[in-house]
Amino acid sequence: MQEIRATIAIVRHHMGRRFALDFAMQFVIVGAIGYVFAHNFGTLYPVLLCGALAATNAAERAHAASLRHVSFFAMPLFGRQLARAHAIAPVLGALAIPFGYATGSALRGVPLGAQTITLLVVAAIVAVLVALSSVFRDGVRAALYVGIAIGAVATIALSALVPEHGLEIALTLAAVEGFFALRAFGETLARYDPIPV
Repeated sequence: MQEIRATIAIVRHHMGRRFALDFAMQFVIVGAIGYVFAHNFGTLYPVLLCGALAATNAAERAHAASLRHVSFFAMPLFGRQLARAHAIAPVLGALAIPFGYATGSALRGVPLGAQTITLLVVAAIVAVLVALSSVFRDGVRAALYVGIAIGAVATIALSALVPEHGLEIALTLAAVEGFFALRAFGETLARYDPIPV
C-alpha cells in the first residue's frame, strides 16, 4: 500500500500544469509536421521521426531533469519500482508526439492505418524509456543514450518492413528493448542518490 501511494505521489509530482502545457505544445507542433508532410512520408519516416522527437524530448524535459534533485533512498521504492514510477509521466507525455502526428495527417486527408499508429506509439515509448537514463549523465554520455534510443527506434521501424509478420516482430523487439531500458533505468536509479541540499 505504501508503494502505491509513493508511486502516485511521484507521478502527480511530475504531472503538473507544466506537463499539460508541454503535452499540448508537442501535440500541436508535431500535428503541424504531420499535416505538412503527410503525403511525402510512408511508414518508416514517421516512426523514426516520432521516436527521435520522443528521445530528445525525454532527455531535455524539466520534470525528468528534476530527478537529479530527489533523494531516492528517502522513498519506500527501490530499483525497478522506482524506475516504473518515474517513467510513467515521461511515457504519457511522449504520447503527444504519435497522436499529434496521426491527427495532423488525418486533417490533411491522409489518415494513418492502425498498424502505423501502433508503431508510432511503441516507438515513442521505447525511445523515452531508453533516453531516461541520459538524465543522470552529461555531455557525450547523455548524447550517447539519446543516440541509442534513436537506434532502438530504427530497429523497430526496419523490422516492421519485413513482408510477413513485420508488426509482430516489431512489437516483440519493442517489448524486449523497453524491458531492458526500464531495467537499466532502475539500475541507474539504484546507483544514484544525490546529497540533499
